[in-house]
Amino acid sequence: MKKIYFLLFLLIVSGNLFSQNVIKFGHLTIDEYIEQSLKRWQVPGISVAIIKDGEIVHLKGYGVREIGKPEKVDENTVFAIASNTKPFTGTIISLLESEGKLKLTDKISDYFRDFRLYDDKYSDIVNIEDIISHRIGLGTFHGDFFTWGTKFSDGELINFIRYVKPAYELRNGYGYNNTGFTIAGKIIEKVSGEKWRDIIKEKFFIPLEMENSVTENSELEKIENKAMPHSFDYNMNVVSLPFNNVENLAPAGGIYSSAKDVANWIIMQLNRGKFKGKEIFSREVLDKTLIPRNVIKIPAYNPNNPVNRHFLTYGLGWFMQDYRGKLLVEHSGGYDGMVSRTSFMPEIGAGLVILTNTDDNNIITTLMNQIYDYYLGAEFINHDSISYANAEIYFREDFKLWNDKLADTNKHLMPSFDMKDLTGTYENTPAGLATIEFKEGRYILSLEMRPKTKGVIKHWHYDTLYCETNDYTFGRCFMPVKVESGKIISISIKADDFIDPLYYEFRKKY
Repeated sequence: MKKIYFLLFLLIVSGNLFSQNVIKFGHLTIDEYIEQSLKRWQVPGISVAIIKDGEIVHLKGYGVREIGKPEKVDENTVFAIASNTKPFTGTIISLLESEGKLKLTDKISDYFRDFRLYDDKYSDIVNIEDIISHRIGLGTFHGDFFTWGTKFSDGELINFIRYVKPAYELRNGYGYNNTGFTIAGKIIEKVSGEKWRDIIKEKFFIPLEMENSVTENSELEKIENKAMPHSFDYNMNVVSLPFNNVENLAPAGGIYSSAKDVANWIIMQLNRGKFKGKEIFSREVLDKTLIPRNVIKIPAYNPNNPVNRHFLTYGLGWFMQDYRGKLLVEHSGGYDGMVSRTSFMPEIGAGLVILTNTDDNNIITTLMNQIYDYYLGAEFINHDSISYANAEIYFREDFKLWNDKLADTNKHLMPSFDMKDLTGTYENTPAGLATIEFKEGRYILSLEMRPKTKGVIKHWHYDTLYCETNDYTFGRCFMPVKVESGKIISISIKADDFIDPLYYEFRKKY
C-alpha cells in the first residue's frame, strides 16, 4: 500500500528446496540471486514460495527476522501481507453476489445512509464495483492521512471520505484507495451477518490450511516466528520498527501470513477454485474477480525498459497486465516496514509469493520478473541489478535534496510571526486536534489521531516550518504557516508521500 508504488514502475513499470532441478538465473542459482538482492537492497529477510503445475517447487526463507538478531526467516515466518489482502475481500464480494446477497451495482448509500463524497452529486450513484476498483474519483492514497495507523474506527472512516477532494470524475480515472475496501468489508458484514475476520478464517484460513495466518494484532503478538518491520531512518540506516495497527483498514490490508500459507491460496487460484481436490470457490466466483473493472494509464513505451507493459487493469482486488505476451495476475502489499507480492500466470500454471521485511525494496518485482522469465524461457537479464541502479539514483537524490534544503536554513527569511505563538491547539475536520508545546527548548507537535507520533518543529524559511517526526514511515515535512497581520491562522501538515501526498490544514483555536 505504500512505498513500493514508486518502485513498481521502475521495471514493469531455512526451508526446503522442493524441486529436483535447481532454479538458475543466468549463472546464479536462485539462492545466490536472492542473497545478492538482500545485500543490495539492505533487506534483513525474505520468504519465497514458487508454485508450478499445482505444486510448491520452491519454499524457503532467507536472512533474519530482525536486524541485529540471529533468528532466521523460514517458510512459516509470518509477515504483514498488507494489500495482498484485497483479493481475499474481493473474492468474498464475488461470492456474496453469486449467492444473491448483494450486487456489484448496489449503491453505497443503500447500505450507509450518511455516506457522502466531497462531490455530492455522485454520493447516491457510487456503487460497490466503484469502491473496490479504485474509480471513485480520489487520487492514489488521498485521504490515507486520516486512516493509515490512526485511532479512528472503520465506521468513522466511512464518513471521512467526504472530506477528500476528488482528483477526477467518478469512473473516469484510477486512484488507489484503501478506504473503499474498508467500506466493502462493512457491507460484507451487513449482508452476511458475520464479522469480516471470521469470514476470512472460515472461507480461507481453515479450508486452505493457512495455519499461521491471522487478522488481528492481538493474535499476531502471540506468534513467535514473525518477521519484524524495518525502514530507513533519516540518515538512511535500516532500523527495526514495531508493528502498526491497521485493523480499521483490515479488509484493505489486515492479513498477516507466511509464504507457505499464502502459497496454498495461489495454488487454489491456479486450480480454478480447488485445493487438494476440494472445491473452495466456484470458477464463476474466481473468474468474476479477474474481469477488468478499471483501465489504468501506463507509461509510454520505453526502449530502456527490459519489459514493457501494454495494458494494466484492476478487477475485484487483483491487478491484471501482460508480461511477455502472457496474462499476469498480481497484487503487491505495502505496510510500515514491509512489502510483499503475490501473483500467478494462469497460462503456464505458475505462481509465487514474495514476503520481505523492509518497505524500501523492489525485490518483490525483480524476483517476480526473474522467476517468470525462467519459466517462459526468456533470455537472461538481471532485473534486480537494473532496478537497483535506478532506485539508487532516486534514493541518493532524495537524500541530498533534503540535506541541501536543511543545510540552507540560516540563509532564509525570518518568519512574519513570533515563534512563541506557535504553541497552542489546532484543529482539522475530520483529523481532530494537533497541539504544539514548547518543551526543553524545542517545539513538539502531537496529533490526536496518532498518539505515538511526535514531531520536532524548527523554523526553515519565512512562514514555513520543518517537522521531523519520530515515526520514520509517517516521515517529515515542510509545514506552511498561514499568517494574517502577524497572527497565526493555521498550519498545514502532511505525511510521507507513500502514506498520503496531500497537505491538510489545521486551524488554530483561540
